[in-house]
Parts: sequence; C-alpha cells; structure tokens
Amino acid sequence: MALQVAMVSSKSNEWATPQDFFDELNEEFSFTLDPCSTDGNRKCEKHYTLDDDGLSKDWSGEVVFMNPPYGGNSAAWIRKAFIESKKGGVVVCLIVSSTDRSYWHDYIFPYAAQIRFVRGRLKFNGVATTAPFASAVVIFTDKISYKNRICFYSKSVSAAKKDGDRQIGFGGDMLLNS
Repeated sequence: MALQVAMVSSKSNEWATPQDFFDELNEEFSFTLDPCSTDGNRKCEKHYTLDDDGLSKDWSGEVVFMNPPYGGNSAAWIRKAFIESKKGGVVVCLIVSSTDRSYWHDYIFPYAAQIRFVRGRLKFNGVATTAPFASAVVIFTDKISYKNRICFYSKSVSAAKKDGDRQIGFGGDMLLNS
C-alpha cells in the first residue's frame, strides 16, 4: 500500500521512466528537454527540477519528454504541454491513463496529435514492482500529422523483453481511425 500511495502522490517525481521505454521514444523524437525531473533521473541534458519550476519555463522550440509528477498537479502539466505545443514545441507526455480526469477531456482528447495506450503496466526505475496504474503516451504537436490519433502498443514492455525484441514501443496496431 505504501508503494501505491507514493506512486500516485506528488512525491513520485522521483520515479524515473524505464530507460528502454524512454530510448524507444527518444529514437523517434530526439528529445531536447525534460522539464520535470531530478538531477538523478533526468532523461535529457537540458532539464528542470522541482526547484527550477518547469511549469514557469518556456518550452517553445523544444522537443520535450514529460513524465510529470504524479499527484494533484497533473492538469497543470497537461495544460502546459498543450500551450507549449501551440508555441512550436513538440511535447511527448508519459502519464497515468486516467481517462475520467477532466484534463483528458479538456486537453488530451480534443487536442493531442496522438494518444498511445501502453499495454501492461510499466516498472519505473528504482521500484521493485510495476506501477499500480496504466499509462499512456500523449503527443502534443502541430508539426506531425498522424493517420491514427488513438492507438496502442502491440506488446507490453515485459513481453518484448522476454521475446528478446529490441523494439518495445509502438507497434502500429490501431484502435480507432480519425
């Protein structure tokens, strides 16, 4: 229970994105900024910590990987991702797949260039078990046009590792065409 509380609290920004999952996304996007990290779990050379307050910084012109702190401030991070994409940034968000949350209906469903649902549950670096929640990758950009806005990863991270697959990420299987 303590792990679940930590993983969904605002203290969870200490939980680092699984490196192999990040590497797959980075190969596709070539990230330049990690706006909500610690010095120890950052995924990009240019990054902002809690003390830097990534929400107050300009991300326009950047290719952003955002794994926001889990807790009560998710809506602010999603809103920021949307706003910065309208200013020329590409923002790729790894977030909890809580589609009942208002920010999904206010920003993600109407404005995301693509939504990718992650199969299975991720095991964040530094944690012994998988996350107690499902995840999604949400892409905000005006620079890329996707044929399919809503899709899913064809294999879970653990299944791909078990099968010896190098590529864990997006397999192209579509749920819905738009």
